[in-house]
Amino acid sequence: MKQDDLRPLLTQMRAGDDAAFTRVYDMLAKPVFVIAFRITQSREQAEDLTQELFLKLFLTPPDESVRNPRAWIFQMIRNLSIDAVRQPVHGELPEALPDPDDHAGRVLLQTALDEAMTALDTQERETVTLHINAELTFQEIARLQSRSLPAVYRCYRRALKKLRAALEEGELS
Repeated sequence: MKQDDLRPLLTQMRAGDDAAFTRVYDMLAKPVFVIAFRITQSREQAEDLTQELFLKLFLTPPDESVRNPRAWIFQMIRNLSIDAVRQPVHGELPEALPDPDDHAGRVLLQTALDEAMTALDTQERETVTLHINAELTFQEIARLQSRSLPAVYRCYRRALKKLRAALEEGELS
């Protein structure tokens, strides 16, 4: 979803249009969930955080003063996820089972990628997720993380190297 698509929908939401909220949810729920999941490493927690974010968005959509509402939404889920990670864990959640309708190779690839993502530290995981899943530019990520553009780019490149190494290691075993 591009900024030009999002702004009119947020205006409609502020006017009480529930259909506009549904369209925003349909377009952003998946990248929001992925960001939360990559940061928390918990499907259940990511689902809860996604629901929490969209409840807040429904109750108080951003006003016209927000220059980049898409990045604002991704910043919100990032902050909620980081806060959730900082909370003490009260037990291990079971791993999610793959959808039986998915192609076996796709499931194996996704499982391998999820396992490889655990080799990354929180900042690397966040940077990769914001760039790939949220489709943010490195400049937008630098602003969100309050870091320099070169630092974000180096972090991203380092993360990709770690992912490649983890995936190659998994193929050898």
